[in-house]
Amino acid sequence: MSARLRRVLGAVVASVGLVGFAAGCGVDGTPVVAGGVNQGGSSTGAASSTADPTRVHELVLDAAGFPAGYTAQVVPSDQMQQMMDMVLASTKSADVSPSHCMQLSAIPSSVNVNDIGLVIATKGGVSSLAESVIVTASSIDEYRAQVSGDCEHLTMDMTVEGQSVKATAEQKVVAGPTTRADDTLVVEMTTVSRVGSQSITQRVIVGYAEVAGYTLSVQASSMDPSGTPDRAGFDDVFTKAIDKAVDEA
Repeated sequence: MSARLRRVLGAVVASVGLVGFAAGCGVDGTPVVAGGVNQGGSSTGAASSTADPTRVHELVLDAAGFPAGYTAQVVPSDQMQQMMDMVLASTKSADVSPSHCMQLSAIPSSVNVNDIGLVIATKGGVSSLAESVIVTASSIDEYRAQVSGDCEHLTMDMTVEGQSVKATAEQKVVAGPTTRADDTLVVEMTTVSRVGSQSITQRVIVGYAEVAGYTLSVQASSMDPSGTPDRAGFDDVFTKAIDKAVDEA
């Protein structure tokens, strides 16, 4: 397995279990938009949002908000768009079981990365921390349903860069740090993907919170497939991200 395929595969498979959040899918798979109203016009569980979508970029942490040793990375928007489109395309064509955990037909062909506030920081070649901010599309309870019960274990068959991939994902809701948000969700995910006789394991911690009509997410992952995410760094950034949104949104 080439180094590039390993990097891409890790990014795609680790994102498959989370892509419904960024795409704004409700628990029944119905696409929803900011304010908690689906494309059919009915209300979802999220409260009506008056959040300003043009502020998502200013609400993410700056470089000083990350722990010592981490360096904020500038990722060109066209590169981010290319990765997002690849993740969405791979996900839409995937065979996911249980199927009700991810309604693939509801996932859009593209999500404009300019509608997402995003910052990524890395610590050498060891670990990465990322924060994103979007206008709320679904409630935290809806997100929780997508990773609970029989959705804790997913199997996926997909094609990534022309390679047939078989993957499993284990998702577990875990306790998060004490924050100023009314409700949060923290999930540990372990994915194992196989291409022929080779495999790669990816471990991710991701947290979600809703503040003033915005949904914040923070993700910690190891850049070494055999490593573990920086949990202390995750807790620190998740807490600071929520504090900034509470103070400034």
